[in-house]
Amino acid sequence: MTKEVRTRKCLVTKEVYPSSELLRFVCAPDGSIVPDVAAKLPGRGCWVYAKRDILEEAIKKKIFLRFGHQVQGNLVKKSKDIEELKENESANKETISVTVADDLLDLIVELLRKRCLDYVGLANRSGILIPGFEKVRSILKNGKTNVLLTACDGAKNGRSKVCQGFDNLKVIDSFTREELSQASGLENAVHLALLPGGIRTSLLREISRYEQCRKTVIK
Repeated sequence: MTKEVRTRKCLVTKEVYPSSELLRFVCAPDGSIVPDVAAKLPGRGCWVYAKRDILEEAIKKKIFLRFGHQVQGNLVKKSKDIEELKENESANKETISVTVADDLLDLIVELLRKRCLDYVGLANRSGILIPGFEKVRSILKNGKTNVLLTACDGAKNGRSKVCQGFDNLKVIDSFTREELSQASGLENAVHLALLPGGIRTSLLREISRYEQCRKTVIK
């Protein structure tokens, strides 16, 4: 039986996507807008597609402010997340003012980065993260995986050698050697083959959200 994919509506694009492709936000008791990257915080939330230009548009159009005022203005508490913003909503005078941090985008990226690295640790503990140049080459040659995590600050010639001959290889180089080593608990984690498994799907989803939300770095 196929598991039903949970979907949510983006307040910016008005389109419906799998919830794993969006970010949830809630309005804290003090009126601050909080990124809920795990989608587990209590209260009414809203969803925005996890892409940097969409998030920038949400801030520019004051989507988060309007969402916060709508939540604060409701006298009757409801648990259902908000999918549509009222056009002429007005904040209750007794409600707390809503604030959107100037560094909200940076906070989102940092939270997503930490979440990705947490999943790297889970992947290693579940036995699907294989380190070492020779082991990684052997796994890739045998077709056991087509996903490689490689340190962004690793030697370029080393990366070229480990990737040589594999046309359909998905290379993820979003993290440093130190970050991968600390997250995985492995010493000198430069090249890591990611085997199939339940955690892999979750890790790749989180990496996709992270890479779409961070600033584009020209290499």
